[in-house]
Amino acid sequence: MNKKGFTTIELLLTMLVVVVIMASITSVTYTYRDRSKYEEIITEVTDYKNMVTKIIYDDIIDSSNPVVKLTKVDSKNFTLTRKNNSTINLQILDNTNEKGITYNGIKYVIPDSSKGYITFEGTTLYPNDFPEREDTGLYSLDIVFSHRNLEDNFKIHFAIDIYIQ
Repeated sequence: MNKKGFTTIELLLTMLVVVVIMASITSVTYTYRDRSKYEEIITEVTDYKNMVTKIIYDDIIDSSNPVVKLTKVDSKNFTLTRKNNSTINLQILDNTNEKGITYNGIKYVIPDSSKGYITFEGTTLYPNDFPEREDTGLYSLDIVFSHRNLEDNFKIHFAIDIYIQ
């Protein structure tokens, strides 16, 4: 009776404890991986919004020739008119593999849009879509997209304050 070793029950219990620990570690790892992917998507979308907004605002507030009017051509095409009457085109990209905008002839494609994760939801232009706000001196454009893995839509917003003379 003095044999040194483990019984079958002891080995089974040890294996069971190891399996339970491995399962809990795997569960925690997947949770952190999913959270990391979600944060990565939010970062990509935010970086895209900030980049596009900065590029367009740099043109809007150009002190030598600022944008003075924003006009809706159709639901996906807009024209920005400068003080010297030159124009810049802004177009919504809503193709199968590309979602985003084309501004001044340059495409700005949203990350993950080639995977089918991005959906164009629509635009709202003030005052064109709301005639009661005419002659306020404020033009505002909201371009709304959604990402399949995000709960809320994300909006690219531009506001042009025109001082009526």
